[in-house]
Amino acid sequence: MKNLVLIRHSKAEDESNNDFERKLTNEGKKLAKTMASVLKIKPDNNTKFVSSPAPRSLETAKIFADHFSYSLENISTADFLYKYFTVDRFFMFLESEFKNNDQIWIFGHNPMFSEITYVLSKGKTCSMPKCAIASFNITTNNWIEANESNSLLNFFENPKEYK
Repeated sequence: MKNLVLIRHSKAEDESNNDFERKLTNEGKKLAKTMASVLKIKPDNNTKFVSSPAPRSLETAKIFADHFSYSLENISTADFLYKYFTVDRFFMFLESEFKNNDQIWIFGHNPMFSEITYVLSKGKTCSMPKCAIASFNITTNNWIEANESNSLLNFFENPKEYK
């Protein structure tokens, strides 16, 4: 059994010349703290945090890590998560990089988080607003085998409900 938690980065500065460099706003930091506090699950010793290296995603990951006393040194970054990717390539990435991790929390971006959530939830969830959280149980021992037929949406936390 695998557990996948997708957490979209929180509210960031408006786009400027360099999209990659955008950081969280004060409102975004507050929202990330709120969403971490309402989360129904907690990371355990086997949980792996993986973030896009973009500052807004990494800042969101650090806020969640701080809330759960998860060591900041244990947060991995992956350039792959900043680029556009397909759902199949996403699970190939998890299999190649995190094969031995059964619980992974991913901090990243749209539009791919919405697409992954839509596919795995069988269309029940189609949008990942900023700082939304989707959790899935996946009944397989390999990330590469994850798909809509062996995934169950545990919960979806919409930040709009907590404003």
